[in-house]
Amino acid sequence: LDSDGLRLYFGALGLTEEELVALSGAHDLGRHVTLLDMPKSCLKNLTRECLENAPVMMPFVSEEPDKLSNTYFRKLLKWYDRKVELGEVAFIPTDVAMVVDAGLRKHVQKFAKDEKSFFASFASA
Repeated sequence: LDSDGLRLYFGALGLTEEELVALSGAHDLGRHVTLLDMPKSCLKNLTRECLENAPVMMPFVSEEPDKLSNTYFRKLLKWYDRKVELGEVAFIPTDVAMVVDAGLRKHVQKFAKDEKSFFASFASA
């Protein structure tokens, strides 16, 4: 989804722009499997066993993928300023859509500066 799609989808659920940005902050949590160093046999036939035994489970964004924080928003702004290192973050298109859209970016900026505000908006959403 692009930013208009995000607004339509979350708006249909009765959420504001601020709330949709706040809920996206959950992307701060969790890990993903990297395909780096995966055996070629697994790359040709990606099975559940290959994924479960993947050589590396990397956080999407945060160095602390089990703790909710405003790191996601700070990293989005760092990406927007073209200051992230290769492999530092693993954003999906909806993450990027929020920071390139000026209307949504103002909420990203607010949450990057004020973690308490992020937590309050996340909880109320």
